[in-house]
Amino acid sequence: MTRRTLMQRDRELVDFEVDPVTGEARIIDIASDNLAAFLGLARENRNQVLTTLMRRRALSPLRKDKDDVLAAFGAKSSVDLALMGHGLSLSDQFWYRAPGSSERWKDVNFFDNAWDPGFGVAVLLGDYARLATCSPDVPEVTTPGHAIKAWERNSDGIYLVKAAEYPDGVELVGAKLGFDLCSLLFGEDYCVPLDVAERYGRPCSISPLMLDGDEELADGNRLCAMTDMWESAGLSKGGITAEACDALVDAYMAIGAADASAHVARRACFSYLSLLLDFNPGNFGVVRKIDSDVWRVAPIFDYDGAFGFPFKGVSISYLCENPSFVELFCAHRFSFLKSSWDWSWWDLRALDNFEDAIMEAYASCLNLPPVFAELIAHLFCAQCDYVNKVASGEPIRFSR
Repeated sequence: MTRRTLMQRDRELVDFEVDPVTGEARIIDIASDNLAAFLGLARENRNQVLTTLMRRRALSPLRKDKDDVLAAFGAKSSVDLALMGHGLSLSDQFWYRAPGSSERWKDVNFFDNAWDPGFGVAVLLGDYARLATCSPDVPEVTTPGHAIKAWERNSDGIYLVKAAEYPDGVELVGAKLGFDLCSLLFGEDYCVPLDVAERYGRPCSISPLMLDGDEELADGNRLCAMTDMWESAGLSKGGITAEACDALVDAYMAIGAADASAHVARRACFSYLSLLLDFNPGNFGVVRKIDSDVWRVAPIFDYDGAFGFPFKGVSISYLCENPSFVELFCAHRFSFLKSSWDWSWWDLRALDNFEDAIMEAYASCLNLPPVFAELIAHLFCAQCDYVNKVASGEPIRFSR
């Protein structure tokens, strides 16, 4: 077992032990119940909550290069790798301090101190032998998600770089369309920018860090814990349903975030229009200033899988050859919006001719069937019609 103190800046929250192989954590002592509540630990199942949150604060089990990274450092698990450093993140102000250490927040945090850029270079190059000379105390180690990714820092700020999974980067076309959709329909305040560029010969998406140095993000997992919704049947299952969205409205309201219903309607609307199935708790959350108890809903920040890549285990060619199957799937899977949510922000005119943008964006993807762009554009238009009826309160009738 490895012992650490979980810190929030220079304040001690809890002392705990963790099995570096399994990630199972056990709280030894709580320094402040009030502070621990910010992690959702003021519950009977606090060890379970801490274990889950710690596992999220590490490389994802689904990350494409996890085994290569762990092998390079000789780490027993993703949690073990995070414990080799301070467990620091760019998303919040929590970190791990070893017993007897006198380190302070100013000595270790990523906003005031540099981190080893060689780690990110190694993973983007796919040259994992380079990691032998790199520090594990880097933000990549605590950034969740399955994609190969790195953090860049330059004079303009801090940026997250995600490597494309397909050699030609075709899925990045959908991600960029996802951002464009959000920007047009919701405005810049409700979405994190995304661009596409090359890094070390690989197509990548590039997004700025959405937080300032005095802000933190509580993702959906932590939000569930803080609002006593850990066992919520809909919110933590990864599927977008009316029940999950209603639970998210309740969670936002419980934490005091303004306009909860409108935010959830926007998030659901984006998923429906972009044909995005993933409603992972890591893809939404709330943001606050560190010294404030006021939370706001985080902007939409994950566009992976938008516009054409939500069908796990089904080939693109099959989709194109069976458009009726796709239409039936969408009519079933993306038909759970509720007119009772706040739709005051909805303006269909903002998306005029967006189907043309879809066609144009996919026209350059030579490895896709020619009818793919037409299929996605058609589905988008069908979804727009459905969302517009829900938002305007029109009765939805199905032809026989």
